[in-house]
Amino acid sequence: MKFNRAILIAKFAALSSAAGLIKRDDQCSCTVEPLARKDCGYIGINESACVSNGCCWDPSNVDGAPWCFYTASGGKTTECKSSESYSCEVDESSRTDCGYYGINESECVSRGCCWAESSTSGIPWCFNSKKIVNPEPSPEPTPDPEPTPDPESETDGIPWCFNEVGKDIHIEKEGITVRFQKPYGWSTVNLWAWDDEDNNVYGEVWPGKTISDIGDGWYSYTFPSDVSSVNVLFNDGNNQTKDITNIKSSSCFKLVGDNVMKTDDCGLGPSGCSYTITDLKTSESGMTAVLDLEDRICEKYDIDIPKLDFQAKFETNDRLHIHIQPTDIEDYPHNVDVPEDAYPFEIEDGPNDDLQYSYELVDGETFKININRKDGTPVFESMSFIFERQYLEISKNVDSNSAIYGFGEVFGPYKRNSENTSHALWNADNADPVGQNLYGSHPFYIEIIDGKAYGFYLKNSHGMQFSIQDGLMTIQAIGGNFDMYFFMGPSMEDITKQYFQVIGAPALLPYWSLGWHQCRYGYRNIDEVREVVANYKKNNIPLDTMWIDIDYMENNKDFTYDAKNFPVSEMKKFVNELKSNHQYYINMIDPAIAKDDNYAPFSRGMEKDIFIKDKNGELFLGEVWPVNLNTAFPDWHHPNIVEYWTNEIKLFKDLAMTDGNWIDMNEAASFCNGACNSGSDDPKFKMGEFNPRNPPFAINNFGYEAPLKTKTLDMDVQYYGGLIDYDIHNMYGHMESIVSYEALLNIDPIKRPFLLSRSTFPGTGRYAAHWLGDNHSWWKDMYYSITGMLSFQLFGIPMVGSDTCGFQANADEELCARWMALGAFNPFGRNHNGLEWDNARIRSQEPYIWPKTAEASRRALAIRYKILPYMYTYLVRTHTHSEMILYSFAALWPNDATALGIDKQFLVGKGILITPVIEQGKTSVEGYFPEGIWYDWYDHSNVITGPTYKVLNAPIEHIPVHIRGGQIIPTQGPSLTVYENRNKPFELLVALDSEKKAHGILYLDDGISYNVDGKFNEIEYNVENGTLTAKGSYNYDEPQNLHEISILGVSSKPSTVTVNDADAQFEFSNNELIIKNLDISMNDDFVVSWN
Repeated sequence: MKFNRAILIAKFAALSSAAGLIKRDDQCSCTVEPLARKDCGYIGINESACVSNGCCWDPSNVDGAPWCFYTASGGKTTECKSSESYSCEVDESSRTDCGYYGINESECVSRGCCWAESSTSGIPWCFNSKKIVNPEPSPEPTPDPEPTPDPESETDGIPWCFNEVGKDIHIEKEGITVRFQKPYGWSTVNLWAWDDEDNNVYGEVWPGKTISDIGDGWYSYTFPSDVSSVNVLFNDGNNQTKDITNIKSSSCFKLVGDNVMKTDDCGLGPSGCSYTITDLKTSESGMTAVLDLEDRICEKYDIDIPKLDFQAKFETNDRLHIHIQPTDIEDYPHNVDVPEDAYPFEIEDGPNDDLQYSYELVDGETFKININRKDGTPVFESMSFIFERQYLEISKNVDSNSAIYGFGEVFGPYKRNSENTSHALWNADNADPVGQNLYGSHPFYIEIIDGKAYGFYLKNSHGMQFSIQDGLMTIQAIGGNFDMYFFMGPSMEDITKQYFQVIGAPALLPYWSLGWHQCRYGYRNIDEVREVVANYKKNNIPLDTMWIDIDYMENNKDFTYDAKNFPVSEMKKFVNELKSNHQYYINMIDPAIAKDDNYAPFSRGMEKDIFIKDKNGELFLGEVWPVNLNTAFPDWHHPNIVEYWTNEIKLFKDLAMTDGNWIDMNEAASFCNGACNSGSDDPKFKMGEFNPRNPPFAINNFGYEAPLKTKTLDMDVQYYGGLIDYDIHNMYGHMESIVSYEALLNIDPIKRPFLLSRSTFPGTGRYAAHWLGDNHSWWKDMYYSITGMLSFQLFGIPMVGSDTCGFQANADEELCARWMALGAFNPFGRNHNGLEWDNARIRSQEPYIWPKTAEASRRALAIRYKILPYMYTYLVRTHTHSEMILYSFAALWPNDATALGIDKQFLVGKGILITPVIEQGKTSVEGYFPEGIWYDWYDHSNVITGPTYKVLNAPIEHIPVHIRGGQIIPTQGPSLTVYENRNKPFELLVALDSEKKAHGILYLDDGISYNVDGKFNEIEYNVENGTLTAKGSYNYDEPQNLHEISILGVSSKPSTVTVNDADAQFEFSNNELIIKNLDISMNDDFVVSWN
């Protein structure tokens, strides 16, 4: 039990003399004539700040008289001495409350109250002190030589900060003042106000009452002091604001667009949610400060965190890192950083001697996040900043001309709607509804303003709500802290490079993963799977990898084969058949492990104690696919998990070798809402009590504010090290990807692992590819597959694709033909569908099922396989140079206002434009062609000069493809497998731009080794002045030679063509020069010239 009597007496001395609290008629009197007052404050100071500074406070109508002033003796109240003595030794039954709900010891003592916890219900812990009768006068208060008994109480409801008996310190509560800046065109400002129970507080009849005009366009009203919380709206009888709710402290508001925003420029001083910058320290590498809420009360949804540690790091010239967390972080375990094992690598800093951004703070001023470019152009100006234990908020204005991309995963347009966007970030088994939270959470966006882009990343694994409404972007999180990165770009690709330095560059994936993949949920047996592989070849459609869903399992248990339909002996034969044809095999592994004491993976998991526990430390049980069994969930943070998971995968691979793993249902998904053996009721939130099951702010989970545990785990389940799901839910699949990647490397350290994960988080691309989840065989889903793939290029998971032809519902010939043609240009291309729809088995949709679909597939996949060297180069460069595989128009033409909104077309790399048909019944499609020259893939003489729109002929078997002038495309094949393709000679397709120039890159290695160890060729091609040069580094022995070069856009037939100074045969027609029958090594430089 602890309290410092000397500190308390000093506090009481100050409080007892402060004007507005307890007035005294001595030298510390605050009775001073208005014109005789000496100013003790500053412009905009309020009563609380004045009194806490040891000054007197007394509002006056006398013009020029300060309201905050020194005492009659010219000093401060804190300099006065009191002859009275007080004691905190107060019987619990005699305590009188001196605090407020949720007050802590520090705040209690700072008010001059006593603090002692109590175990008795209803007894205040913060209470008034007791006046000592006939005290001996003493010039100075003397602390006790020994500590007195600790007045803290263990009794529920007893204040630890309290007044001494006989001495009540009653702090006069200031009434809440609201001020509003009259918008242009308003005739006046009326106020309409009501409390939380919808009782009228001001303005009995609509539109309320006109409030006071205090000048400079501001209107003001102060509520009676007994009003502790109020809701308001302002109006002029014709126009009105939106409702402004839960106002607990004096605040100023003004309209920004149609949004009402708090502001600090109305004379009231900082708003209730504003922090003051204190203890600011600066250096060449950044700044630190303490952000102090002082006596202000925000409490928008939860208790305020009164002091925050702020740090700004100038990590590179293009990257600013701002980190804000509670000063007493040990008291706020749910506001710490994301776990370190989520990012098992060091983030490298770089030069910071030419910062492309500016950010300044001033000690004593209100904290804001206003970041400019080096030239002073604003990029981020915060409108709100709130930090409460279970509620964080930051908002900014969005210019009507800006374009925003990212912040997903979400089914919706690529460019975010700047007027009406709102969805949660909470990983969920949610089958692709438009505008709702899905499988992954990526709190990262890019905003393009006047052709220049910047990026923002909030490194926080808690649930969030992201919205852009009427020109205001708001990010609301239900925990964690503000760990923010700002990337200055200025191009979209610059930003992704800068972002990937923080989250990790995409994984180096095997070449074969770019081949075509086939799967379905519902293959009845291994013979049916064999038949699918055979039918692909019979119909001359490429296929590299065959997948099997959970159908192969015994009662849907991981790491088992169905002895009847998928016996191990037949699975081994099937895998050997695939290997002999240089094809690959992958199957599914769910994280949930069946609870069955006779099931070895469960027993071994229990022995190693690697399963998640409930809040009481017992095994948590959900339900996923295993038949008639509950499931346990691996804890990916446990120190034994890698050993356990490696062993289970290895034992399974020993049965029938897989070439990768497909990890599904890892949000984590469950068919129960929380524990299957528990009730549905969760405790309601109470202010001051941490509640992970029912937080104070509800994100729009599943589009209807569903409880966080919906179709997943309870929020208070426990992970190793004291973590709970509420804090790290969004990274469950991410952590499984990390552990699975490490397990695959442990099993085979030579080959590159291949993982496909449904659930993702920033950095998952360092370990896994992604598919866009359980879509539908609907036309709109085909369109949203494009926007999803483009968004994941930004999120650092470029190897991405949809379930081509749709997973749920039934595809038909037209839909599947169009989708197969589009899917041929997905980085990850796979046809996959489901089991049942409307209580009936979903029809098969393999591309050979319908004749027109088969033809569309052959044509489009022939292009894919022909450009595989080009695609593989981009795939590798995502890992080595943090580039993308697909490019949006916005990424390449940020100054083209039309291009910023295009999301039904895209480019493979920077040189191949895809314009798919994504509307039913159409045989043509309108495409936009940005600035430059565009050559038709099928007819090189058909040239389009942009910027322009063109209507393109597109019968059902055809997808329009164009080559961008200025690009060089290396090709091979096409063939039916990647292996066959790599054994065909190379060709170069050179597309000249308007200046008769072109450029391209080709990367070559063995396509499979995890450690390339420098054994690669990287060749750079350039065309200028009628000469093609190839220069590179050559440390890999490529067996295939360059056989043919086609050059598009040659103005006239050349008289001669030479290759390395030797004459070469050529053909010329329609401005296309074709140089055939070459035998140029891919391991040496060369020069080709024409004139």
